[in-house]
Amino acid sequence: MKTKDLSQHITATYKALRIGIGVIAIVFPLILAVGGYLSAHIPLQGSLSAYYHASNPFDAVPGHGAMRNEFVGILFAVGTILFLYQGFSRLEDYALNLAGILALGVAIFPMTWPEGSGSQDSPFSLHGICAVSAFACIGYVCIFRASDTLALIKDEVKRKRYRRSYKILGVLMVALPLLAASLKFFAPFRTWTIFFVEVAGLYVFAAYWLLKSHEVSQTDLDERATSGKLRVEPHKMSDAFRQLTITTADDQNFKP
Repeated sequence: MKTKDLSQHITATYKALRIGIGVIAIVFPLILAVGGYLSAHIPLQGSLSAYYHASNPFDAVPGHGAMRNEFVGILFAVGTILFLYQGFSRLEDYALNLAGILALGVAIFPMTWPEGSGSQDSPFSLHGICAVSAFACIGYVCIFRASDTLALIKDEVKRKRYRRSYKILGVLMVALPLLAASLKFFAPFRTWTIFFVEVAGLYVFAAYWLLKSHEVSQTDLDERATSGKLRVEPHKMSDAFRQLTITTADDQNFKP
């Protein structure tokens, strides 16, 4: 019987985490909207957060949250993955850890019910701050950290295409949650519009993780990292907004 290279287990795990968190983000709003309608006849809500409380409109005790378990469970799953996932630098890891903690905060500090009944319904509530800040952390990763690994792509055209895509996704990752939060101040946009803006933000989040997984597969980054063939240059917090250089063991002088 042949011995098995256990590094393949590690690379497969990281690939599964990246793809898995993207898939979770895609199905999250579908589970809430479709599952809520099929299980409790819940009409489409004005926001994703409203599903924490939403129940059958004919229920004698409204607000008990027919989809609450699914809402909290998925957020805990996403938050845990973000926290446990190791970034390719300490700066990326710090941002992902913070995003994971904030995702848990979105579930732990729900919006008030009924909608618009208190100050916690504003974007300045703990719920709103956690939600917008979590996306801002991932936006930071997209804009400033995702390009760190592009030095391993020798094709300049592909490298520029990935870098441009990451920056666009990062800007959208920050802009869409801010737009959703801003729309809460305008009554005509409280029905459905905010829901779809939030869904768009989730799908941008998913697109980043799926694109990153594809990029990593182009350079066998996970395999090379687990075998000790990659190095990231020394860095500290003051380097948070500059691109770091990840080099290979056989070509330490390679620059993007």
